[in-house]
Amino acid sequence: MSDAPDYNNDTEECLSEEEVEELMVRTSRKQVRSDYRRSLGSEASRRYCDLNTGKD
Repeated sequence: MSDAPDYNNDTEECLSEEEVEELMVRTSRKQVRSDYRRSLGSEASRRYCDLNTGKD
């Protein structure tokens, strides 16, 4: 037998509906912020490229 801890035991943590809902809301907010930051970076990069390619 190994000395590694057994994380797959029979006791599962059950969350209430409220806790699941709160977790989903927090996760979705983080995803929205991440997507928003990514889109801002993409837009800034696109504008930078547009400005620099227009100069001759």
